[in-house]
Amino acid sequence: MESSRSLRYLLRVVALSLLYLLRLLRRFTPPQRFLSFVALRDFFLHISFLRAGLRPVFLDLGHASVHLWTPSPYRSRRKPALVLIHGFGCNSKWQWEHQIGPLSRSFDLYIPDLVFFGESRSNSTDRSVGYQARCIAEAMRQLGVSRYSVVGISYGGFVAFRLAEGAAADSVERVSILTAGICAMPEQLREMAAKEERDVCEMLLPQKAEDLMALLRRSLYRHPKWVPTFVLQDFIEVGIFTLLLRCSYLSVFDNIF
Repeated sequence: MESSRSLRYLLRVVALSLLYLLRLLRRFTPPQRFLSFVALRDFFLHISFLRAGLRPVFLDLGHASVHLWTPSPYRSRRKPALVLIHGFGCNSKWQWEHQIGPLSRSFDLYIPDLVFFGESRSNSTDRSVGYQARCIAEAMRQLGVSRYSVVGISYGGFVAFRLAEGAAADSVERVSILTAGICAMPEQLREMAAKEERDVCEMLLPQKAEDLMALLRRSLYRHPKWVPTFVLQDFIEVGIFTLLLRCSYLSVFDNIF
C-alpha cells in the first residue's frame, strides 16, 4: 500500500513537472529563440524543490495572490516551521536552491515569493516592507502555521525584521537576518546609492546586459569576471514580466523604514 502511494506521488510529480516545463518554455522563450537557457534552469530548480519534498501553493489573500513553496502533505513527520524570505530578485527558487536540501532535514520549509516578485501578485499600491510582512503573516495564518522561525536575506532581511516585530510578533520564534542593513538610516542608504554614480534603478531593474553585469559585481563576493552577453540578455528577457511589475518599486529605499 505504501509503495503504491509512493509510486502515485512520483507519477504526479513527473506529470506536473512536464506540464510546468511546457508552460515555462511557451511563456518565457522569445519567439525568435528555440530555447531559453534561463527558463530551462528555472525548470530544473522547480524539480529540485519538488525532490526536496516541497510543493508550490497559491494563496488568495483578497488584496494579493501569494505563491510559496510548502512542505509536502505526504511527509512522514512534522518538524519546526521555518520561513525563508528571498532578497530583491526574480523568485525564491534562485535564492534558496543550495539551502533547501540541508534545511529540509531539520525543518518544514515555507518559501514565499515576495509580492511583486516571482509569481506573487497584488493590485495594491502599497510598496512598503510592512506590506510584504503582512502578506507573509496572512499567508502563514491561512496555512494554519501558528509558530515559526524566519530567515531573511538582503531585502528579505528587512521584511523578516518587520514580520518579527510587528505583523507576526506573536508567531515568530526566532529570526536570522543576513546581509541586511536594518540599522541603516534612509540618509545612509541614499549616500550609498549616490556613490554608484549611476541610477541605482538601472542595476536593481536591469534592462541592458551591462547593467545586469554591474549588479552581479555588486551583489556577489566572487562574481564572474565575464558572462556572455546573450546569457545576461536571456536573464533580462525571461524576467521581464517581473520587471514590469516592479517598476513602481523604484523608490524601494524610501519604503524600507
